[in-house]
Amino acid sequence: MLNGTDAGSPNNGGGSVGAEEQVRTNAAFADNFSFLALASALSSSLVRAQSAELDEQVRNALQRIVEFFDADRGILCVVAHADRRVLIRDCVQRGGADLPLSTPDAGAIFPWLFDEVVVGGRVVSIPSIDRLPPAVALDRAGLCGWQVRSAQFVPISHAGVVEFVLGLGCSCDDPGWTDETIGRLCLLGETLAGALRHQVLEEKQVDSLRFERVIADACARFAGAWSDQIDEEIERALKEVLDFTGADQAGFFATVDTPGHLRLTHLNHAEGIVPAEKQVIPYGRACPWLYDIVVNQRRLYCFHRWDEIPIEAEVDRRYLEMKGTRSGLYVPYVVGGVVRHVFAVISNTGEIRWSPVLVERIQALGGVFVSALARKSVFDALRRSEEGLREAQRIAGLGSWEWDVQTDAVWTSPQTDLILGSKARSFKTFMERVPEDERAVLTQALEACLSATPARQRIHHRILGAGGEERFVENHFERVAGGPASGPRVFGTLQDITLRRRDELELESLRAQRWHADRVAQIAVMTSSLAHELSQPLTAILSNAQAGLRMLRAGALPAEEGEAILEDIVADDKRAAQVIESLRAMLRRRPTERQRVEIAQLVRDVMGLMHSELVMNDVRFELDLLAEGCIEVDRAQIQQVLINLIMNGIEAMHELPPGGRLLSLTVTRDEARGVKFSVTDVGHGLEVLDPGKVFQPFWTTKTTGIGMGLAICRSIVEAQGGRIWGENNAGPGATFSFTLPALAR
Repeated sequence: MLNGTDAGSPNNGGGSVGAEEQVRTNAAFADNFSFLALASALSSSLVRAQSAELDEQVRNALQRIVEFFDADRGILCVVAHADRRVLIRDCVQRGGADLPLSTPDAGAIFPWLFDEVVVGGRVVSIPSIDRLPPAVALDRAGLCGWQVRSAQFVPISHAGVVEFVLGLGCSCDDPGWTDETIGRLCLLGETLAGALRHQVLEEKQVDSLRFERVIADACARFAGAWSDQIDEEIERALKEVLDFTGADQAGFFATVDTPGHLRLTHLNHAEGIVPAEKQVIPYGRACPWLYDIVVNQRRLYCFHRWDEIPIEAEVDRRYLEMKGTRSGLYVPYVVGGVVRHVFAVISNTGEIRWSPVLVERIQALGGVFVSALARKSVFDALRRSEEGLREAQRIAGLGSWEWDVQTDAVWTSPQTDLILGSKARSFKTFMERVPEDERAVLTQALEACLSATPARQRIHHRILGAGGEERFVENHFERVAGGPASGPRVFGTLQDITLRRRDELELESLRAQRWHADRVAQIAVMTSSLAHELSQPLTAILSNAQAGLRMLRAGALPAEEGEAILEDIVADDKRAAQVIESLRAMLRRRPTERQRVEIAQLVRDVMGLMHSELVMNDVRFELDLLAEGCIEVDRAQIQQVLINLIMNGIEAMHELPPGGRLLSLTVTRDEARGVKFSVTDVGHGLEVLDPGKVFQPFWTTKTTGIGMGLAICRSIVEAQGGRIWGENNAGPGATFSFTLPALAR
């Protein structure tokens, strides 16, 4: 036993050396095994990660790398060579102050590291920042700002270009990193970079499919759109361009006959951006250099930020800065050897990197727009021909007709002949199918079509068939310029709307019943107003009568004084009768009866009814009667609309102190020679994004309301040939306005 023990004892220390070597071998094996396990685990997690999970997995991987190499912080950067920028994608650390999220200009802050790692593609190992030469003072200061004493930066390249930089930092000197550490760091960096490259490829594929879908959808919509819908579809596609690129405005320009000018024809903009106006813009003066490049030289131009605009384009730079344009893309489209359209996509809020792929996609979509506009132009030209008329009839399913004003000849389609009951070869024959009481209206519309602007008219009237049957039709027509040797022509479509008209009459009857019920529901307000307004003329009548009686009994009543007293009594009696008649007209249920009404008298009648309500609610009232003349309406119904809007304005200011309640009624003439009534309050305003929603039936913000008041107002106004709308004021409150056709003064 002892001999066996002695045989195994160390000889001159040789056994101890062997054990130490074995320990080092085991430690190296364990370290290699741990690294292989780490590399395998990271590769597996990154490969299995979905695109949405990849950012979190990369950050976790970077954290494990920091822990494995016993560093204090790790950093993964993305290189932007065009801007000499190194953007920090992920940064993890064990403790200490936070690192900055991005480096705006690595060439200025870390010039030596940028040249060595990014430009030269070399690994940089810094055992201690104290050992850096004096020439790299800027880099040393930057590392001190990050609280790093030692660091190691590994470039990760693809196709000979550095795409990423993986770095480790320690707050102590000489962390013991070796060449093996660099090799391992390079391997792990490639693993991270491979996953990120795969993510970029997936995102590019998604973007490609998304933009292809945008183009496909636009083509499908243009293919099925009428010529008057193409402009709307272009602007809808422009909105998709904004969503895809993150730009703020996208517009389509057309060149005009005036050199140096472009007309903005289509535009869409992001929310919160003040859009450009659709008008002719003298770009030749505002942006002469850019206009020359795009229009005259027919070259595409884009800039990512202002400082990329060349010095010789100083005028352009000032104009773009004034407009707030930070990035821009301008694509010309040549038709017939000259630029006919320009597609502009700009950003006001940030910089956009116009990659070749993105530019190519936008250019392709603009080509779709140009094709659609060309088709629209061709369609407009062909619709004056027989082939165009047949195509319009096939697409719309309507009867069509054309009138040569100079020869009085009429061309009608088979569908029109079916509606008329026979073939009409002259306009005289066409008019004979219209009842006599409606010929004047149709004639007036045709005269307006031939002489006024716009040249498009639409009218509803009746048609008497060959057997005497009566049909309702919608006649939609417009003036079309004739040739050099011919006069103007009128092109129209005719649609039988008899069934729809019957439904409308039924709905109008139901609306009238509901309107009458709403008027009766407001009888309490009317009665209060009536009592208040009658008290004044009746009191005046009584006072005058008593005064005259006393003077008569005393024998001191001159003839002139007696006559004056009796005239006052008559005037006050008429005032009382007008108040009573106004209320009776409001409460009387009858079909709509239009009559010639003076605007001033209509407003006075309403204010007479609402005077007591304004006084009781302590509302200060202002009236601006800027329109004179007459309108042809149902007096009681229009009074109902005004009363409803005034009552809503009073209720909107209920929470204001009495001294702050102000309601105004303004009556003016609008641009179309109509009369515009506007009721303005200073209350809480319209608390909806879409002001048109308040006119929907049964929509209300009142706890006791049923939501029919404004819906009835809209029905009344539209039945009288007008329109009604609401909008918030620039200050407090809201304004409800409606227009009505005016009679000639």
